[in-house]
Amino acid sequence: MPSTAPETTVQPDIKVRRSTVQLAFREQKRGTEARLYTEQQVQQELLKKQADLKKSGNQAAITTNAAALKRSDEAISLLFEKPTLTEKNLTEAYFDSSQNSMAFGIGVAFDAKGSKAFTALTKKLAGTGRRVGIFLNGRLISAPAISSQFAQTGITGGTAMITGNFSAQEAKGLAAQLRGDSPAISPKQSSKH
Repeated sequence: MPSTAPETTVQPDIKVRRSTVQLAFREQKRGTEARLYTEQQVQQELLKKQADLKKSGNQAAITTNAAALKRSDEAISLLFEKPTLTEKNLTEAYFDSSQNSMAFGIGVAFDAKGSKAFTALTKKLAGTGRRVGIFLNGRLISAPAISSQFAQTGITGGTAMITGNFSAQEAKGLAAQLRGDSPAISPKQSSKH
């Protein structure tokens, strides 16, 4: 997550909607790195299974798997501290593509209070291997790591770019989720930011 946006193609003025979306930015607890990886793998398998089950129409199996997904969400949630930032602090979320490459990302901006909290959170996590958990309605939708270059200052300025191995569709989908425009889907877990 760089502290300033690179030259990009951006959809301007995309503000966050205040709907039924519950968004939380949370600090990963110390010593949970390996467990988070394992839990994310389990959840990805459950999500794939749920998609397959929905095609089959087997309602009993869908319900059973949905219960397993809920338990997975709860197990992942326990690996993170209470929210530092919420949807109330997020003012913008937008799809971003670099003009010089095929890299896709999600730009985010915070209000003044959120900017201070985000700076403190990123300073604390920078270079540790622990992640910022971004939860939507209780489900982890992205878990960016913060580069060690931000260890002294954190990410300042109230804006950041979530980057990783996103396709354009995944980046657009995550931006839409952060804005409250689309239901919770499961994009790839983001990598270093």
